[in-house]
Amino acid sequence: MQKKTRAVVQNTESIISLGKSKRLAAIRKSQEIPPENLSHQLKPCANKREEHISLARKLITQKIAKIKSTLPLGKQNKLFDLRYGSEQKLNQLGLQQLYTLLSISQELAKEIREVKYLEIN
Repeated sequence: MQKKTRAVVQNTESIISLGKSKRLAAIRKSQEIPPENLSHQLKPCANKREEHISLARKLITQKIAKIKSTLPLGKQNKLFDLRYGSEQKLNQLGLQQLYTLLSISQELAKEIREVKYLEIN
């Protein structure tokens, strides 16, 4: 009996290299969302905690939009749900968990790490 070796796929983002396909580059460029300047859009908040929470929520929303823009049209929501989970599930997660799941590299303030994404107050 032969020993079978298992192949583990670590990164399966794209079969075609993103830099080699002109068509994919044109599609990606046409669907690109302009980055918003978060510091200018923040409303004056009563305290720093609310300001940090609103900034974190905006970063998460931008990251989700950026991820969905790289997926094929018509299948964006389904493919996003398969990879990251449904949006209802994401709304129940804490901000730190979402930062980890979505690979957001910006540091999150300690006092808001356990705040739920859609928690009010």
